[in-house]
Amino acid sequence: MYMRFRLKIIGIIFFIVSTLSCSDKKEKEDTSEDKANISQDLGKKIELDSIKLIKLSPRSRKVTDDWMMYVALNSEIERLETYSIQDVIDNSMTIRSVTDSLSETIPEIFKTNAILARVVTLKTHSELLRENSTRIEPVVSEIKELSAKLKFDFRNLNIQLNEVFIIQDNPGEKDTP
Repeated sequence: MYMRFRLKIIGIIFFIVSTLSCSDKKEKEDTSEDKANISQDLGKKIELDSIKLIKLSPRSRKVTDDWMMYVALNSEIERLETYSIQDVIDNSMTIRSVTDSLSETIPEIFKTNAILARVVTLKTHSELLRENSTRIEPVVSEIKELSAKLKFDFRNLNIQLNEVFIIQDNPGEKDTP
């Protein structure tokens, strides 16, 4: 009788161990499947076609052609349209650095409240993008959203850059800090 009881206990322990072993394998399979899905998501192209950039007026373009940080940011924003999520992650530090330098090099003619506000928004979104990109597991949906916000912010910046000369032509409207 004592022997049967021991065999039942050993059987139960064996059953529990084998069940736990199977659940560990299942968790490992799920984890590797999740990592494969994340890797696949990182290779996907970001869809930003619905946000159209505003072209600069000839007068605005003349000033921005000499504003190197604007030229660099314009280049990054244009390339966003062809980037995969992994490309955005890889370039997030560059985007952050360019937006930071952009705010420090604003030409005097463009130092208006509206433009300064657009640059601050660009800096904020680029910093959030950089922070997300440096996580151990970046959140893909946030990277997509922040990429779209950056393009939209840059679009709004271009509107404000053009507006400077519209306001200059109409001296009754001023927007200086």
